[in-house]
Amino acid sequence: MLCLMALTLAGWLMLAGASVQGQSPPGNTAGNRLTVPQLAAQLSDADVETRLRAALTLRKLGPAAAPAAAELVKALRDEDPRVAEQAMWTLAFIGSPGLAAVPTLTAMVRDVDEPNRVTAAAVLGLLKPSQAEPAAALIEATRSSDAELRRAAALALGALGASALSGVTPLVRLTTDQSRDVRQAAVTALGRLGGYAAPALPALRALTTGDDPDLRPLAAAAVQRIESDLARPVRTEPTPPATTPPSAPADGPPPVQAANGSQADVPQTRSRPAASRMEPAPERQPSRTEPSRTAPSRTEPSEPSAGAGNRTGVVLLSQDKPRYTREAAMRNVTGVVVVRVEFRADGRIGNVELVSGLGSGLDEEAMRAARSIRFTPAQENGQPVTTTMDIKYRFVNQ
Repeated sequence: MLCLMALTLAGWLMLAGASVQGQSPPGNTAGNRLTVPQLAAQLSDADVETRLRAALTLRKLGPAAAPAAAELVKALRDEDPRVAEQAMWTLAFIGSPGLAAVPTLTAMVRDVDEPNRVTAAAVLGLLKPSQAEPAAALIEATRSSDAELRRAAALALGALGASALSGVTPLVRLTTDQSRDVRQAAVTALGRLGGYAAPALPALRALTTGDDPDLRPLAAAAVQRIESDLARPVRTEPTPPATTPPSAPADGPPPVQAANGSQADVPQTRSRPAASRMEPAPERQPSRTEPSRTAPSRTEPSEPSAGAGNRTGVVLLSQDKPRYTREAAMRNVTGVVVVRVEFRADGRIGNVELVSGLGSGLDEEAMRAARSIRFTPAQENGQPVTTTMDIKYRFVNQ
């Protein structure tokens, strides 16, 4: 199961990360922070660089860019593919308003001359539309001569659930694709479909003992996931939402050592069902604490509440190291910065909020490090769930 999730997460991160490598949203030349409506208006500016800056900044805002959904959908047809691509990734992570882009994205996947076909396919998978037409377009894309498009289409089909039933046979065909990446994506997608991929079980079982050593563990995990779904009793009554979200198990990843003596401690976890969405928390002034010469006590995760089910915590894969700033060194500032981070079920970092800080640039460094985290989402009963953690970054002047 973990290898299925790890490959899927790596696939989305590779597709998303390649488009913005080496790029960062520049600030406003006037020194003022633009509002979302102002940025949305700039998406139709005559100057292409202005449009690109606006698109990059909106992408950085994440869910807070939701009010610009209509303008972002229009930007999908921008004459500059860079602007269109940034608009796509923004729409993928702003929640239900992003679904307005599904018809345009579907058409883009089918357009053989579209430079952003691969990205359009990937974003359809992230949006998880329930209509039949997007799934049909992705199935058509599995027959493309472009291996990257076949791979993106396979991963996207694996995210569509019941809508991708007609895609099971094409996915089975892709398990013998000439491209290693496409084969792995197809097996991963079938595993993500769970019980919906039951017709693929014979082919997947054969792959568990096949000649491809890369596919054997993936196929075994897919078979286990599908059989587990098929054995699960069908619920006839809706399950009411839990009044108190259970905490993750106490077993967490080891502390992440950071630069200049700073350290990210084992986080405290708060989990929520994947279906729920967290709106960005209102910005608030961080509390300032005096530097402490003694290490603060570490907060241990609370015990899981009864009836939490089969739950696994977030697995932290990597993150940038926070830097100990020159200003902090001059003032000999030491202590802990606490950052509250939303680890979304779709494998993306959501809202990042400062809980308590030290100033001297250390708060910004801790939040920057938190936003860079790569992770495997927490799971509940085999399904990814959104989780909120408090992460401590310890800074010591060495």
